[in-house]
Amino acid sequence: MPAETAQSTTSSTNPTAGKKALRERIRILRNSQSPASSLECSQRAQERLAATEYWQSARSVALYVHCTGEMSSDMLLKTAWQSGRIVYLPRIRRTERGVMDFVPCAGPEQLRPGPFGLREPLDSLPGFDAADVGKTFAPDLLIAPGFAFDKHGSRLGCGGGFYDRFLHKNFVCPRVGLCFEFQLVESMPVEEWDQSVQYICTEKRFFDVIPDSKSTDSVNNP
Repeated sequence: MPAETAQSTTSSTNPTAGKKALRERIRILRNSQSPASSLECSQRAQERLAATEYWQSARSVALYVHCTGEMSSDMLLKTAWQSGRIVYLPRIRRTERGVMDFVPCAGPEQLRPGPFGLREPLDSLPGFDAADVGKTFAPDLLIAPGFAFDKHGSRLGCGGGFYDRFLHKNFVCPRVGLCFEFQLVESMPVEEWDQSVQYICTEKRFFDVIPDSKSTDSVNNP
């Protein structure tokens, strides 16, 4: 586990610069984490999330396939597929900058190599775009990765705006940010288009970040 954690960062005068600095800080922490620690923390966080009511009651989940440095989602994917849940995974549109679809994917055999070191659903599989949210695309739960999250649920992504375009007002299902504990900060620069999550799960805790609700520790402490 990295010896330090990310500190709070605010940049009201230049949020773009503040976000860039925070990404760099988190990147250093991610790179300093050993593979064994990453695997152990990822396993604990996924087990914690899988024990929640949100996961157990969800029949359809929008998940992600992790890339280098991100918290692994492999256990959740395996559990979801084995339990017969509908699994939606992101697929980036190569011809449209910052745009992705969520694609129903029945198993790892339906994944192919994608950009940024990602594994993505096959091109032949039909997907849903942001215009489908709340209509034909309405998962019971969304689990999102991120470079950093703060106590208010603000999410810092890679800078492409992929999730921000999806998580608009019609996306009403619970949104969970899945990350390592060192990716949590007190606050971060936020711009008007930035979208947030309602809950955060790390290897140490699962808590509610809705502003008018009191954060709670995980109901399943190891």
